[in-house]
Amino acid sequence: MYEKSFMGAIYRVIDLFANIVYCVLIENRFLIIKFEAKTLQLQLVNTLLLPSEKIIMANHKATKKDVRQSTKRRERNKYYGKTTRNAIRDLKASKDDAAYTESLPSVVSMIDKLAKRGVIHKNKASNLKSKLARKTSATA
Repeated sequence: MYEKSFMGAIYRVIDLFANIVYCVLIENRFLIIKFEAKTLQLQLVNTLLLPSEKIIMANHKATKKDVRQSTKRRERNKYYGKTTRNAIRDLKASKDDAAYTESLPSVVSMIDKLAKRGVIHKNKASNLKSKLARKTSATA
């Protein structure tokens, strides 16, 4: 039998011998814990890395630094991209035309910054901006 909790953090697998195996997700790692019903003991069986946690294979000091820098940049780019996507979503969801035209320049600025930083391509940035500007020209 296999059960998954509603939060998605604890998984429970019950085998035929009434031993319960819990898979607990803690900080990008799965901990596999076995609970034996006869002895009432918990035992750590294994830990698994999730794909988001990278193992550094570099041997040189400069290469290790480059891996750290690129990881930092990737996280920053993900944050800026997600923030901009949320701003675009909120802008599209706004019903008031005055609020739309008021917040459009800030969203366009965010899109331009993504293109300038190289997070998205400049053509994608212009396509996004034109789609957003189309709504304002249609209402005017």
